[in-house]
Amino acid sequence: MRRPVSPADGEAPGRIGRLLAAVPTETLTPGFRDAVMRRVSAQRSVAGEWIVAAVLAAPSLIYIGTVFVNHGGDLVAALGDVALAAQGAEDLSQAFFVDGLVILAVAMCGLASIVAAHALLSGGVDARRPLPR
Repeated sequence: MRRPVSPADGEAPGRIGRLLAAVPTETLTPGFRDAVMRRVSAQRSVAGEWIVAAVLAAPSLIYIGTVFVNHGGDLVAALGDVALAAQGAEDLSQAFFVDGLVILAVAMCGLASIVAAHALLSGGVDARRPLPR
């Protein structure tokens, strides 16, 4: 038995499925994927992405390093308090303070790692050829 769809559920679940089923399928010609990948890899230069990743990561890592050298004990205690708070401990011994710039620096390192991963994956690695060991 089918459940009635309320307006709060959004579109009816079968409507999109029926729409997609109505589209005729088309078989791609052999070598289509390889031709597209050759064209894309010929137009892309990943050097710019590596530069952007380095520009995002280097100052952030330097800042995090200096904070750790200058205030390492405070940073470790704050991270421990954050871990306790994440576990749901009600009786924290003290309020903890996390510097907003440290959070921003960690976020910038994360963004740099995403850009570097994209540069690494789109850097012309051939799926048919095994990676060097």
